[in-house]
Amino acid sequence: MSVRELMRLDTALALRQLRGGLQGAGKPDNIPPVSHSGKLKLLALYGVGKRLVAEVMVGGERHVYLRDRALPVGVKPHPSTYLLRGISGSCVQLEREGEAHTLCLQPTLGAAQ
Repeated sequence: MSVRELMRLDTALALRQLRGGLQGAGKPDNIPPVSHSGKLKLLALYGVGKRLVAEVMVGGERHVYLRDRALPVGVKPHPSTYLLRGISGSCVQLEREGEAHTLCLQPTLGAAQ
């Protein structure tokens, strides 16, 4: 991974932890501070070779998945967390409680360069 990618992951994790700390104030510990449900959208896929990273929007939260790791970066195991099952081509396979989802990047035709 490049330094830029690592910095981006580190920033995403720090923001998630900060938001979780602010939202988690006064809440019981058994409620996860990140969103585990809502609309799914594949935001980005990047990396080289087998070192691939997928950014997925779950509800209003950005989750960062690393290839060969089921849980998103910085997220503790929870029954309602989407787990990464695979990255192939421009698609990501996620699964949660027996329901599978395949998210693919849509090519942007005629986008401004």
